[in-house]
Amino acid sequence: MYSKTYTFFVNPSLITVECQVSRGLPSFNIIGLPSKSIQESKDRIKSALSFIGIDLPPKKITINLNPVDISKQGNHFDLPMAVSLLKALNLIKIKDNIIFAGELSLNAQILPVRSVINYLMEINGSEYELVLPSGNKQEVSVLKNYINFNVKFISHLSELFDFDKIKVFCDFDIFYEGESKDVNELIDLFESVRGQEFAKYALLVSSIGKHNVLMVGPPGTGKSILAKSSLCLYPKPSEEEFIEIARIYNLAGYEYDYWIKFKNVRPFRSPHHTSSYASVVGGSRDAKVGEITLAHKGILFLDEFPEFHRNVLEALREPLENKRITISRAEIKVEYPADFVLISAMNPCPCGYYQTNVKECTCTSFQISKYWSKISGPLLDRIDIFIEVSNVDFQQVISNRKSVINYYKELFLNAINTKEQRKQEKANSELSIEEINQYCLTLLTNEAKEIVEKIYNQQRLSIRKFHKILKVARTIADIKQSINIDKESLLNAYKLTINRYV
Repeated sequence: MYSKTYTFFVNPSLITVECQVSRGLPSFNIIGLPSKSIQESKDRIKSALSFIGIDLPPKKITINLNPVDISKQGNHFDLPMAVSLLKALNLIKIKDNIIFAGELSLNAQILPVRSVINYLMEINGSEYELVLPSGNKQEVSVLKNYINFNVKFISHLSELFDFDKIKVFCDFDIFYEGESKDVNELIDLFESVRGQEFAKYALLVSSIGKHNVLMVGPPGTGKSILAKSSLCLYPKPSEEEFIEIARIYNLAGYEYDYWIKFKNVRPFRSPHHTSSYASVVGGSRDAKVGEITLAHKGILFLDEFPEFHRNVLEALREPLENKRITISRAEIKVEYPADFVLISAMNPCPCGYYQTNVKECTCTSFQISKYWSKISGPLLDRIDIFIEVSNVDFQQVISNRKSVINYYKELFLNAINTKEQRKQEKANSELSIEEINQYCLTLLTNEAKEIVEKIYNQQRLSIRKFHKILKVARTIADIKQSINIDKESLLNAYKLTINRYV
């Protein structure tokens, strides 16, 4: 007696689950390069079937996972193997074009599938029907505009015996809309910061043009709070961006209740400076996603920037340039998205008070030079904006005057509208050389051209630094709703891009 059914996978998107029940010594074998957890499925299947009153016949049972040359892993193979076995025993009659996925408990309950969003996005073709655990309803609801096949949900193995009575799921509008608690908390945090108006403006420029930032200042000046609260300056993710974020967090094993908030607020990741290479960049044996991928479409905040391991910092160069990270291991090679804005923070020296008006610096020039040398020149070249965050005056500390977020959001909208007027799709920090010529150089006013020529010759700028100034100036001009880049915008951009410590 032979039967087959399907389950999903990644590369290939579908796995054929075959079952053969034949004469021979009683046995239950799973072949086709199953993982250890899949090998253990036979005991879960036996227990689940016994719980609903089905005892397996004393025959040879063989389950094959096809194609056989690809290693299989995941917690969703239990249900399709159980279905294929029941079909082979003529206990249920279900069509072959149905994809099953689910984990079985010993009492025949169907448990949720991990990474279900990523699996579903790989399936093409409306000729299939999908059966999933009821625990995956909320996750699947996120894909309401991407699913072109019928989906049914079950919670117990016994429901398969009345399969035709299971209704197709249609209520995809489960998750909430509107402002979330997280956004309001970020706005309150941003408005509570006294002073630091220059730093806030610089972070606004960063959020509009997706410019990477390095904040330098003595301890306790609010660098971490500014970085975290600046997330409220960013717009809500689009539906496409939210799906990308959801896929990443679903793959990383995060629950729906954690990542659904990214419908309203972008990710903010802040790994500790002692974090390993694999945890930040991604890797380990299974090539797991790292912090730079979890920060996709959001902010990666690296506090105590020079204290991170050198190989971690150098690994940032590729994703900062290409917006992707490739992880290669002996048995696997994967490419993950890593389109984030880097906001980093550090002290000006090991003691934290070099060239500040707080207290006298106790570091030698050699110690300061060694401290800054932990950050390579090529990495610093990929940072567009340098912000000096100093102590706030007493009058500003006790002032009741708050930074109103609506003012900054209005400036953000002005910049976006200006960018749309010239039909520019990319963020300013991502402009190519040709696009820099089109949107920056050709739009410089005569005064701005004279100023930028003097800066270029006197400072002996590299091409990258020159382009960096132009891209930041383009963002500042957008905030002012100006198609042309004037002298003031250019000088402000130069001020923002200068790092006086190196």
